[in-house]
Order: sequence, then structure tokens, then C-alpha cells
Amino acid sequence: MPSSVNTALITLTNPKAQASEDYKSIRTKLEYSFRTNEAKNIILISSIKPREGKSQLTANLAVSFAQAGKQVLLIDANLREPVQHHYFHISNEEGLSNLLTGQLPLKNAVVRTHIEGLSVLPAGEVMGLHPTELLASETLGLTLRQLAGEYDLVFIDSPAAEWTTDSLMLAAQCDGVVLAVRHKTVKLDEVRKWKKNHEQVNARLIGFVFMESET
Repeated sequence: MPSSVNTALITLTNPKAQASEDYKSIRTKLEYSFRTNEAKNIILISSIKPREGKSQLTANLAVSFAQAGKQVLLIDANLREPVQHHYFHISNEEGLSNLLTGQLPLKNAVVRTHIEGLSVLPAGEVMGLHPTELLASETLGLTLRQLAGEYDLVFIDSPAAEWTTDSLMLAAQCDGVVLAVRHKTVKLDEVRKWKKNHEQVNARLIGFVFMESET
């Protein structure tokens, strides 16, 4: 393991910690959901507000599934404030944004990490283009379907739903959505509104995960 591993990746830095066991428990529940509800393999991790812990949840779930022998791709679709490249110490100069504009082929956009079975598609730098317009492109849907056939699981880290409609557009392209909720920061009415909005785009809610982290 590299000495510079980000401490937020608790499933990697301390696999015996209680938090790591919690992620394994979430992994098991997701696997059960896949079997019983005919979910496929493109999963969006969303939140209502910023700093709910969704990015850390996405990263650790991706690591946990890779540790279980799955071939996993993590896509950082938060084109406004990407963080996954920090977790995995990879470049963010090119990535999803460049792929969606046709500047970069898929094979060059995906980065293999030091973790066996785990690759990351970083957000890339958005230069002069609106993130919402990029995510609304037909290329995104076509790319996700291609990736669904190449990986056992594809996890997508989205922007907070409170900020933008990006999360809704992404949810409509995915097989299921997991909502990260930080304790005492989100009201029940906000959750109901989030759920209603996602139902209107036929998004499938897999479940909620209550977080303590602010990242």
C-alpha cells in the first residue's frame, strides 16, 4: 500500500476498524438489493446538501467492492467540485468532462488505481462549458451503458441535489440511487422533496446511508 493513501479511505487504511465493517455491511445490503430487485450495476451516490459524506461513501464502497473481487469503476461526476482525484492521488487534468466533449477517448480517460480491481474516471477540468450541459449530453448515457458491460459495478459521485439539477439528470441514467444523509443536517421535508423529484425521473431509490463525515 502506498504511504500516501488518503486517510478518508478507511476501508483501505484500517480494514478492521468499525467504520470499515460498516462499509462491508452496506456492501452486503447492496448486493442483496441487486439480487432481489433486479438492479443492474450503475449506482449513483447522491446527497441533498453539500458535506453530507457522499464522496467518502462512494470512494469507500468502491474500495470495498474491489476488495471483494469485483471489477469496479468510480466516476466523479461532480464537475463543479470534484474530490475523488484527491482520495486516490490521481490527476484531474483530464477526465469525464473531456470525454463528454469528445476531446478524450474513453480508454484514455479511465485511470487504474493502485487498488486491484478499482479504476477511476476523474471529473476533469471544465473549461468554459456549463457542467449541466455536459451531463445532459447523449454521450453520457451511451458511455454509461458501455461501461456497464465492462465492469461489475459502476459507482457515480454526484453533486449535491440542493445545488443543481445535475444529480437528477444523472439519476435518470442510473440503475439505482443511494442517498447519503448526515445526521441532523437534513429535514424530513427535504428528503420527501428529494424523493419526489427523483421519482419524477423514474429513478430507483435503493436506500439511505446515515453519515457522520462532512466530505
